[in-house]
Amino acid sequence: MIRDRSTRVSPRASRSHHRVVALAPTLILSLILVAALLAAWPVSASAADPMQVCVPTLQAVGKVPVRFGPGPQYRPPIGTLFPGDRAQVTGRLRNNSWYRIAFGNQEGWVFRAFVRTTCINNAPIVPPAPVNEPRFRADALVIAPGQCTTLRWNINNVAAVFLIADGVAQGVAGNDARQVCPTTTTTYILRVQRRDGSFFDTPLTITVAAATPIAQPNFRADSYTINPGQCTILRWNVENVNAVFFWEGNVSQGVPGNDSRRVCPTVTTKYRLQVFPRTGGSTDYFVTVVVTGVPAPGITFTVDGGSITRGQCTNLRWNVTGAFNAVFLLDTSANTTTQVGPSAVISVCPQVSATYTLRVIGVDGRQFDQSVSVNVALSPTPMP
Repeated sequence: MIRDRSTRVSPRASRSHHRVVALAPTLILSLILVAALLAAWPVSASAADPMQVCVPTLQAVGKVPVRFGPGPQYRPPIGTLFPGDRAQVTGRLRNNSWYRIAFGNQEGWVFRAFVRTTCINNAPIVPPAPVNEPRFRADALVIAPGQCTTLRWNINNVAAVFLIADGVAQGVAGNDARQVCPTTTTTYILRVQRRDGSFFDTPLTITVAAATPIAQPNFRADSYTINPGQCTILRWNVENVNAVFFWEGNVSQGVPGNDSRRVCPTVTTKYRLQVFPRTGGSTDYFVTVVVTGVPAPGITFTVDGGSITRGQCTNLRWNVTGAFNAVFLLDTSANTTTQVGPSAVISVCPQVSATYTLRVIGVDGRQFDQSVSVNVALSPTPMP
């Protein structure tokens, strides 16, 4: 007889198996719920990444100017950090030479030399803002009373520009000019409003200097009279002027204010010293050196016929030799004086008796005259 060896489950075991199977879905749901709660549970600060919670800050160890951009060219400063002041760093240059900070309701830049930093590497690297300064200048910074000058400026990409004079602001263009005529030394301010709403001022002072009369240059000669072949020294002394020029004839030369020149004129000569004061214009000073002992010029002056009848003409002839400066012909009948050449023949037809004078001016300034007369007779009466 063969026994049945198949396993038989007791009724109690069968009931336990069915209870486990029935509880399995509930257990799985519970595990899923616990995992979700753990994922949503906040992480404590001690477990967080320290790079995420370390805010870059700095503290001033000296008096630190806060500028609109990273560099001293951004002026004037928009504010100041005093020793011990702290600020949050919002950006930095790549070489960490300048830090951008939150400063009030705006941002500014500070130089690293006078601050201590914390977590500075957490601050983002930013490029420097472009420099945009006004070129505020004047044609002349120093003027005399009654003079004017022109203020000029150039600035772009800003919200507004104002020119302030005597406390009054006037809106102007970014590239503009104004003529000003202050009666006293005056400081003008070019106020620029940036597009972020901040302002910066650029001052420019025009000095009104009282006109100072220049002292006489004491333009003089060691000898005012010399003989042919001799020389003399011209001297002058003048200060606080813009320029001095020494003229010899039509030739000029810039010279120092305290100087001298050796001159050896062959004829009487007038020398000129031209002085340019700082207030403008120029003033001339003269010295004449007379050359004496110069021979008188040779003069030949004749008339072809000294007696003529009204309506007739005659010839005047002359020739001047030697050293001289000028020759003139004087006509007493017409009361005229005409400069002429050293040699000539001219025809004259006086209506009344006249005297003609040839006047020669020597190189030493002396005057030499020679005269001829022409007598004019009435026309003869015709026979009946």
